[in-house]
Amino acid sequence: MNQDLFSSPEFQKLHPVKKQIIQELASTNQNMSPEMMLAKVMAINKELSKRSLNFTKEESALLIRIMKQNMSAADRQKVDLLMGLLNR
Repeated sequence: MNQDLFSSPEFQKLHPVKKQIIQELASTNQNMSPEMMLAKVMAINKELSKRSLNFTKEESALLIRIMKQNMSAADRQKVDLLMGLLNR
């Protein structure tokens, strides 16, 4: 896990619940496939929604960057493709 991302100003500005979710996810994302990652992100968004919270576009980008850091180049490309399809 890349500690630079966790010490970045954008991460430090996050709501404490969002920080906790991202840190937990980053610690469990070893060997996570792009499809599993996408399902996890959707579940996180649903959980945040129940708490009247949501990720901004920038926060979502940070979450994806953190999750992609342990992936192979091929899996990172797949994530980029999936995210491109979702953001249409």
